[in-house]
Amino acid sequence: MDAAKKKKIICLFLYVIFACVLIYFLKPYYFYSILLVLLPPALVNFLWLNRSRRKILLFSVISTLFFAPPIELAARLANAWDVQSIFPRPFDLIPLENMLFAFLNVFWVLSFYEYFVDRDTAGFVSKRLKYLLGIYCLAAVLIYSLYFYNHEVIALNYFQLAVPVLIIPSLIFFLTIPSLYKIKKAVLPTAFFALIFFVYELVSLRIGSWWWPGEYFLSFSLAGKVFPLDDIIIWYLFSTPVLIGGYELFADDWE
Repeated sequence: MDAAKKKKIICLFLYVIFACVLIYFLKPYYFYSILLVLLPPALVNFLWLNRSRRKILLFSVISTLFFAPPIELAARLANAWDVQSIFPRPFDLIPLENMLFAFLNVFWVLSFYEYFVDRDTAGFVSKRLKYLLGIYCLAAVLIYSLYFYNHEVIALNYFQLAVPVLIIPSLIFFLTIPSLYKIKKAVLPTAFFALIFFVYELVSLRIGSWWWPGEYFLSFSLAGKVFPLDDIIIWYLFSTPVLIGGYELFADDWE
């Protein structure tokens, strides 16, 4: 990686630190903190791209519309996490703020990956994307059907949710795209966003934007509030590689 790109990574990180300090003192609603902390660097990173914008935007929109809501529904039924809301919640459970967070989580991670790691490769969208959409739709139909049949069946705690959403897909992608898990492919985005989300979640917990009301394998207390190590171990280590793996397999040009 050249020096210019290294400086850009540092600038992205410093912006997030500055924005987190700002929201710590301003204590805005969670929705506005997302707009302040995550939206500007994600957009800037996206605009640095030349050929990959269309497929990243399409992948992000599809994942947010068809995948994020049923996952959020299952998590809220188990009280795995919750956030401050100012908008009406679908099913009285799904915070719309987290749909914005989910979109930016996909959008920025993939923009970062393409620009700094994959080098903004071919702009075409793989025909395999329709298979991912089919998987999303099947999963959504299953979860929504079970919700109306017996919602207790899909009330999944942190680890139970991680198995089908993160752990199993990571094994599939590891076997399908072994080159993905070389250091240059996985470690940089994973380390960067683990640090970004750790800082943002700490501040969000402190100002009351985000909290963890459920039961976890490991947790510690931060100013009298629960911070689960499950979040750090599972989310930080698996979510970014799984997201990149899904993008490579279904939307990009990995072959």
